[in-house]
Amino acid sequence: MKAQYQLIFCTLLACGLAAPVHAFDLVDAVRAARDYDANYAGSRATLAAGQEKAVQGRALLLPSVGLAASRTRIDSTTPAADPYTNSSLGLQLSQPLFNVASYTGYKKGQISSELAQLQFNASSQQLISDVARAYFDVLLAEDVLNVTQATKKAYAHQLAQAKKAFEVGTATITDTHEAQAGYDSAQAQEISAMSDLEAKRNTLASLTNLKPEEIKHLPGKRIITNTNPGTQEQWLTRAQDNSLAFKSAQQQLLLAEQNLTAARGQHLPTVTLNAALNDSRNNDARSIASQLDRSRSNTLGINLSLPLFAGGAINSQVSEAVANLDRARDDVEAAKRKVQLDVRRGWLGVSNGAALIRAQEQLLVSAKSKLDSTTLGKEVGVRTNLDLLNAEKDYQDAVRALAQARYSFLLARLTLAQAAGTLDDELVAEINRAF
Repeated sequence: MKAQYQLIFCTLLACGLAAPVHAFDLVDAVRAARDYDANYAGSRATLAAGQEKAVQGRALLLPSVGLAASRTRIDSTTPAADPYTNSSLGLQLSQPLFNVASYTGYKKGQISSELAQLQFNASSQQLISDVARAYFDVLLAEDVLNVTQATKKAYAHQLAQAKKAFEVGTATITDTHEAQAGYDSAQAQEISAMSDLEAKRNTLASLTNLKPEEIKHLPGKRIITNTNPGTQEQWLTRAQDNSLAFKSAQQQLLLAEQNLTAARGQHLPTVTLNAALNDSRNNDARSIASQLDRSRSNTLGINLSLPLFAGGAINSQVSEAVANLDRARDDVEAAKRKVQLDVRRGWLGVSNGAALIRAQEQLLVSAKSKLDSTTLGKEVGVRTNLDLLNAEKDYQDAVRALAQARYSFLLARLTLAQAAGTLDDELVAEINRAF
């Protein structure tokens, strides 16, 4: 009985050791990148700092209260005068009543806070795009390496047959040289593909800290490409309402407008309400004798300050703000045009990418049929060794082209959503279902 338990334990242990390593998918990669990527962590810190701008701007409109205290020892040089101390305690309050700089500072704080949120959202979408691109690059590099190794294997088989046929006199040395050239070319391509795969894996690992060898691959079945992406005009309208790049440019324009208002406001007066409570005590002998050793005062007043001449600095600052405002308007127009271009490019990538996948799938079927026919033709003597090598190369090229088309289509869907400002975890999950 004890031996049976030991056998069961060993079997379970072997099964546990032989259990497959958990493969990560696109959702796992994006989630890991949010916890690991240093640039994204920096974006979170920048967001937290940017949100404080609204608090700082609001503080410019609120009263400021301060406490002042002093204690001074006075040694008089007058003969027969004893040293004495003077103590004071005061509370001051200042409330701006009319100050263009304070009001524009408040508005700029709100705008800067909203801009920080937009920039963080853009960083989040860019992280998804970078991870997806790195993820698909690894898969494509693995497919290219597999195709290259399959081609090399086919060339090695043909080279062995060509050498054997030449030895028995049924083939010429030309067949051997052709097979040798194809094999050498495939070997060089294999080395290049292995190097490219290692570089792509390093890129993915630097973003996610995951092991690229555990990546989940696309299944052999066809991916869904018959989804209706909508019209190009619909995406352009969506981008105009949601594009983060366009919204950020608009926020920069609002900041430039407030800077111009602040510059012009320097010509205007500032009105401030000031209030103070003061309590002072002097222990001088004379003050004590006359009962004037302690005094209290309350002050309340309104101060007005009007700049008259600042050496031309204010006019120069206004001119500078006007120029910056013109530049901000141009930046908004440039951002709008770039968003439209990115949306059109992404929309074409999705709509044409689906058709390209279907065409590449049909090409793969045709290339496989050609390879089978050429193999049979060579066996019966109606096709040459070069024909078979070319057919093998065409088939492997079709395999590689189909893989490229599939990954490009999936990435185009993400790129289109990013251009329109709608790239989120829901779309990532939808793309992930292909895996």
